Amino acid sequence: MPLYFQTTAGEGNKIAVWHITESYGELCKMVDVSREEKDKVESFRLESRKKEWMAVRVLVKRLLGEYHKIFYTPTGAPYFKSLNKRLGITHTNGYAGIATGNEPVALDMEKASPRIGRVYTRFVNENEMSFIKKEDNRIGYFNLIWTAKETLFKLYDRQDVIFKDNLNIRPFNLSGEGHITADVIFEDLKEMVEMHYRIFPDFTLTWYEKRIK
Repeated sequence: MPLYFQTTAGEGNKIAVWHITESYGELCKMVDVSREEKDKVESFRLESRKKEWMAVRVLVKRLLGEYHKIFYTPTGAPYFKSLNKRLGITHTNGYAGIATGNEPVALDMEKASPRIGRVYTRFVNENEMSFIKKEDNRIGYFNLIWTAKETLFKLYDRQDVIFKDNLNIRPFNLSGEGHITADVIFEDLKEMVEMHYRIFPDFTLTWYEKRIK
């Protein structure tokens, strides 16, 4: 299937989502990867994981015009060696997404599930609950806050992050698409960040826009 969604963010960063309707074999025909990469993806047990992995590479080729091999830092952050561009990756239940550009990038998407209503206390703080508890669509709010905090986690790539303490989402009114603002609070760093979100029928997508001075 062609691109499911594409947009730009910040200073020209590209965001794209692929709806994975192809078979693993069909995706392999859409992008040439190295023997080392092929061996890696073939080692995955789940077919869905193989398709997500290949769909990300298809997106890289589609957005950049040619495929560039993806490497990973010790913390799992993706990057290019052959290209001076940033890279962010996400996937969920039949969809894969990437963000790439010259500026910092990060994105996350998540399928809404009632399960999040049982675990929200792990990542939603009291300030956030003060405006969520007045709303009917609590699952929608919880899901968006989770994707926003996952986006921030990827953006800052710090292993000392506690979602409830270090990442605070400011009050917002949930709609089909919009902006949300977050406070990022560490002893050595305090910043305000703006993100954009869009709610699709199958998932919520959030991506980094800019730091607010």
